[in-house]
Amino acid sequence: MPPFIPLPRFMLAGEYSINAKLLYGLLLNRTTLSQKSGWVSEDGNVYVIYTIKQMADDLDRSERTVKTALRELENAGLITRVRQGWNQANRIFLQIPDRVQVSSPCMGQKLPTSNTDAEYKEHSKTEPMTAFSKCCIWQ
Repeated sequence: MPPFIPLPRFMLAGEYSINAKLLYGLLLNRTTLSQKSGWVSEDGNVYVIYTIKQMADDLDRSERTVKTALRELENAGLITRVRQGWNQANRIFLQIPDRVQVSSPCMGQKLPTSNTDAEYKEHSKTEPMTAFSKCCIWQ
């Protein structure tokens, strides 16, 4: 199977730009590496350290386009960026909408099959990715 970027179904139902969708999938993919690297906050939330330049190169987009997509994701409540200091990449925390049920093979759960678009679009509350949620999403 060729390498791929995971794209959650709620992103397809949402009214996000294609660049925001791709970037969210890329950040979601990077959480696996973050988990392995031990990049977990004091609260137990997994974060990604990823420079704008790296994101632009990986998506084959301009840095300006990536910044716009990051701002879109942040305004939608799908990511939280925390500054690390001058000339350092921000910590990026992915947020999962609380109405989205996550596939969890390690717990024997399955993805819902009959969710309406409205259930995915109304995601005013989000939950941060935790160290445990990685196990349940990517196995």
